[in-house]
Amino acid sequence: MKTLKVVSIGGFGHSVFVFDDMLGMKEAELIGLAPAFPGEDISFFTSHELCGEVPVYDDYPGMLEKLNPDVAVISTRLDIIPEVIMAAADAGCHIIAEKPLALDMDTLERVRESVDRNGVKLTAMLSMRSEPQFIAAKDLYDSGVIGEAVLVNGRKSYKWGSRAEWMGDKAKYGGTIPWVGIHAVDFTNFITGLGFTKVAAMKGNFSHPERPACEDNCTMILELSNGGHATVSVDLHRPGSGGTWGDDWIRVVGTKGIIEARGSDLTCTVLVDSELPVPVELPGKSKMFRDFLLAVAGDDSIPIPQEESFMLTKVCLCGQESAEQGSFFEIL
Repeated sequence: MKTLKVVSIGGFGHSVFVFDDMLGMKEAELIGLAPAFPGEDISFFTSHELCGEVPVYDDYPGMLEKLNPDVAVISTRLDIIPEVIMAAADAGCHIIAEKPLALDMDTLERVRESVDRNGVKLTAMLSMRSEPQFIAAKDLYDSGVIGEAVLVNGRKSYKWGSRAEWMGDKAKYGGTIPWVGIHAVDFTNFITGLGFTKVAAMKGNFSHPERPACEDNCTMILELSNGGHATVSVDLHRPGSGGTWGDDWIRVVGTKGIIEARGSDLTCTVLVDSELPVPVELPGKSKMFRDFLLAVAGDDSIPIPQEESFMLTKVCLCGQESAEQGSFFEIL
């Protein structure tokens, strides 16, 4: 197995999760970092333990040409992600990209065509799949203990914190459903294995008029591929005193019982034959990005099929459009 040459492009988002997974890896080496656009601050990433003496380049096209990397980690302002993915794909790089993969359907299709044409592998930074409580919930569901899912409720609740100025611009941000809501759509799919056929959504900004395009409350209703239903709620109103940045939660109602998993207190419970929910022992946190790199190095199937990364982006873009038009959308 060869050592993969990895580069990082951009300075915003969750690349640090990839860097964390790469610590101690012999199969992959970070060899360069660059901003995705002139003037982008990438200091948050360059300060990571993995980056150490890794060279920093002024522009990513020059870095790609000079270093000829095997993998590009892309995490930047949301409207710029698609063009960087396509440039990296054209350079022959496998890709770990921040989500969403695009802010509109036409661009998403162009990204898909670029990835397919160049024969590279891609995964989105859907990091909730590595969380112990959701892994435990998936294992429980796969065991059949609660039967088939008929209703799923998912929640993403975040602190507002400090939101960049560009998040107030719809052309640059896109919306909170594809940026945040995608996580809850993802862990619904991850745990149940079900896809989505219809979506309706609503969104609003109650408390943060200084960032008008950054909705601070959203809700989605989805039809599952088995005929069941799901809801997703997103809010950016978690109190600053909350012990964790987010409060991620899912409830899966099956034909035989109920599973609940919650990130803020790292718990997973199952209710089948008992009066009260029974706590479940959690596994360790997985290293999904390390697994992706190992799969690329060994030419194996990647842990998250790239079709799921595209599908989840599409579902959330449909949800964002539904919220703007006030109508149900069929996901074709």
